[in-house]
Amino acid sequence: MKTEAQYIEFVNSLHDTVYRLARSIIMDDAEAEDIVQDLFERVWRARDTVLTNQYPRAYVCRMAHNLAIDRQRAKQRAQSFICVDGVMPTADGEHETTTKDMASLTRRLIAGLPEKQRVAIHMRDVEGYEIEEIAALLECDEASVRMNLSRARKSVREQLIKLMNYGVK
Repeated sequence: MKTEAQYIEFVNSLHDTVYRLARSIIMDDAEAEDIVQDLFERVWRARDTVLTNQYPRAYVCRMAHNLAIDRQRAKQRAQSFICVDGVMPTADGEHETTTKDMASLTRRLIAGLPEKQRVAIHMRDVEGYEIEEIAALLECDEASVRMNLSRARKSVREQLIKLMNYGVK
């Protein structure tokens, strides 16, 4: 697999397998094809590691599985705002706010936070990073990340409550 021809032969022999694997996890044809393309790019970059592995086909399938799981988790995080019926009534009961509106509002509120709070809440609650990873990214200690995360969540929560209770006496 060190040559381009060997890489192409290896990729062709695995394409259908990794596509079906990704498709079984993600349940979306286009997304599964994107995963396969990302996977084979990674395989090309790590071709020496893949080749030296005792079971290169299993190694690549594990990579495909992990990519698909990561995409599925990201998709689930993006849909975390969806409630059971997709609609959330307001306090007065006359108007309905769709989940998309609430998600958009929440994203705007997060965008208005100070930078460290914004990065902390995005990396933790949207991307799913661990506190240690966020601390390394922000170049601060874990306690600072927890404090920024707490302040960000409190600010967003208070602003949402204020907006949802607007006009309610």
